[in-house]
Amino acid sequence: MLLVAAFTVLVAAAVCMALGTRWNRRHDRPNRSRREPAAQAPPAADRRRVRPYVRSGEAAPDPERARLTVATARELLRAWENPWLPYGHVLFVSSILLNLGQMVLGGRVPAGVLYALLLPLTAFAVYHPVKRRRVLPPARRAIEANEALAAQTPDPPTRSDRGPCAGSDRSAAPGKEGSG
Repeated sequence: MLLVAAFTVLVAAAVCMALGTRWNRRHDRPNRSRREPAAQAPPAADRRRVRPYVRSGEAAPDPERARLTVATARELLRAWENPWLPYGHVLFVSSILLNLGQMVLGGRVPAGVLYALLLPLTAFAVYHPVKRRRVLPPARRAIEANEALAAQTPDPPTRSDRGPCAGSDRSAAPGKEGSG
């Protein structure tokens, strides 16, 4: 009986993942390549600087920080806005726990394995929906509060525009060209 329930929950998880992929496609969110959107996000040091404004949803004091707050909040929305993926994770972990319960009842695995994995797997399953509910509303408020002030600052080049050697001067030294 647990095996049938586990299979049903696994099918539901697959459906959630498929709906999540469809949601990403409809909202112009890339599924596989995360490099391009990550290149548009502010660097980690800048995200740390504006973290209080993003978490509280308050306005930043100056246009530069407002621009960084809006960019960071948009990155959080991109990462957490899909409603289907967290529930797919919950269902997938539930399927794992049901399969593990079936193996314990069948005597193939000691009960200690179930008890040892129950808490970490449950924590993993609960993390995504809770984090999503905690991140999205303040990020939306931060965008609303900072968009007007951020519009006063021109956008800096993204990391992908600067190239892999941004900030380094690789020009040849004078007098060293063509020697040989």
